[in-house]
Amino acid sequence: MPDDAFCRISRGEERAHFAYRDDRVIVIMDRYPLSRGQALVIPREHFTFFYEMPEGLIHHFYSVASAAGRAIEDSFSPDEGIVMLARGLRVPHYHLILIPARGGEFLSALFSLMGAVQGFPISSREDILDRYRRLGSSLEAPAVSEDELEEDARILGAAMSARMSAPPG
Repeated sequence: MPDDAFCRISRGEERAHFAYRDDRVIVIMDRYPLSRGQALVIPREHFTFFYEMPEGLIHHFYSVASAAGRAIEDSFSPDEGIVMLARGLRVPHYHLILIPARGGEFLSALFSLMGAVQGFPISSREDILDRYRRLGSSLEAPAVSEDELEEDARILGAAMSARMSAPPG
């Protein structure tokens, strides 16, 4: 039986701040967020990669992820949207990281740099180097207490409940 942190959380052996849970998927607040309101969407069953999940679970998993993303948008007001990262290697249990993106924070600087490097907008070498420097200076993760994580889980959970019970549309 796999014994990674997410398996232990799913089995109730490790503490987490739950925003949502059902028999197949959990949504928890990230203890080390890049931005306040960052959440993890995790299948309860162990899979390293998304393509290992049965089709019915994939549909449910991404439906929950969609509801979580919309609930983060409603509850934490990111001005640059939600960044979704898929992981499964560092913690060998597939999961999505949903990060509220806000101007002035690390992700904003990262995507500004990526856009410039890819030519959106076309940028001078000096501008690209400046964006690299800004990226380094923007790397400051928020210090979020256990109480704040619990409050964020409550807020996100309430918003998700409203979204999960609303008819599709």
